[in-house]
Amino acid sequence: MKTRTLKTFLYILPLLFAVSCHKDSEPSPGPNSWKYQRIVDKFLQAGATGVSVTVISPQGTWTGAGGKADVQGNTVLKPENTLRIGSMTKLFAMATILKLQEEKVLNIKDKISKYIPASITGRIANGNDITIEQCLNHTSGVAEYLTEDVFVGIMNGTISRFSAERNLQFIYDKPAYATPGKGSKYCNSNYLLLSSVISHATGKPAYDVVREKIITPLNLKNTFPGTATPTTLTKAYYSEAENGSNAADVTALDNAAVGGEGALDGGMIATSEDIAHFLEALLTGKVLSASSLAQMQTFQPINPEDLTEDLLYYKGYGLGLMKIETNKGTALGHDGHVHGFVGKAFYLPSQKVTMVILLNSWSPAAVKVLNAKETFDLLF
Repeated sequence: MKTRTLKTFLYILPLLFAVSCHKDSEPSPGPNSWKYQRIVDKFLQAGATGVSVTVISPQGTWTGAGGKADVQGNTVLKPENTLRIGSMTKLFAMATILKLQEEKVLNIKDKISKYIPASITGRIANGNDITIEQCLNHTSGVAEYLTEDVFVGIMNGTISRFSAERNLQFIYDKPAYATPGKGSKYCNSNYLLLSSVISHATGKPAYDVVREKIITPLNLKNTFPGTATPTTLTKAYYSEAENGSNAADVTALDNAAVGGEGALDGGMIATSEDIAHFLEALLTGKVLSASSLAQMQTFQPINPEDLTEDLLYYKGYGLGLMKIETNKGTALGHDGHVHGFVGKAFYLPSQKVTMVILLNSWSPAAVKVLNAKETFDLLF
C-alpha cells in the first residue's frame, strides 16, 4: 500500500479524521428526513464504503446509514453498527477530567507530575513542568508520539495494541516541541498523558473511569471504551483512488493502532447516535457544571500554517474542543481519524443542532466532502 507523506499523515490523523449504491441506504423517518438523507447520499456518491449520520435538532433525532459495514460479506451498514471514532475520544477524556475536577479528585491547574510517577514524567521533556490544562489545550509543548517510525511499526505489525503508557515511551528522552504554555500545537501525546493522570489519580484503568463518569450516567449503550471490539463494529477500508475504488481492508491495522488500554487519544468505538447524544448533552450543561463549560471554551487560536486549505475555517482549540466557523455560524466539537475510520461531531449552539458523521473508509473524495465547510449547509 502506498503511504502518504509524514506531514500529511500527522495532520489528518488527529483532525479528520468500495463504492456503495443508494439501495444500501437506510434512512430514518421523521422531520426533515429528506434533508438529512442528503448528507448520507453525498458520501455514497463520493465513494464512501459506509456512512452513519445522526442529527439532533429541536424537532428531534434523525439517524441514517448507508453503504457497507463489510464489503466482503456484503453486509449493509445500519444505524446500530458501531465505528471507531478516532480523536472524538478526546472529548470523553476531557469530560472525564473535568468531572474529576468537580469531584475534587484533581485540579486542571495541577502539574501532571502530581499524579504520574517520576519514572514516566522524568523521561519526557517538559513532563515535570506541564499542567493538566496544558495537555487538554495542546500547549504542553511535548513531542508527538505518532512519528513516521511508529506508523511504520503499526503497518508491519511490530506495534500492536500498545497501552497509553507504553506508547508514551516513544517520546522518552526526545526533545520538546516548545516551552510549556508558549504556543499551541495539536499533539496526541497530550491525551496519553491525560489517560495516565486519570488512571493514577483514581487508581482505576482510565477506560473504566470514562465509563463510570460519562458513559453510564448518559446511558450510552453503544459506546465502548476498552480493548475488546464489539460484534457491531464495522470493518474499515482505505483507498487512495479518488472514488474509493479497490479499497483495502485495514480493520486489523486500526485495531492494532488504537486497540490498547487507555488509548484516550483515539481508541473508542460508538454509533453516530450515541456520539450525537453525548455531544449535545456535554455542550448543553447536562454533563458538567457551568464553570466547567466556561473553562472548556477558553480557546487557543489555531495557526493557519498548521491547517490544510480546506480546513481554514477551523479557528480555535479549547479544552478538548475544536471551534469552527461554518457558513451557518460557530460550531463546537471534534474530528476523528484512525486509518480507515474518519468522522466529525459538531454542535451549532445558535441553531441547537448537533451533527455526527462517521465513515468506515478513507478515500480522497469522501474526505473532501467531510472537510468541506459546505457540508454543514446540508443541515438547513
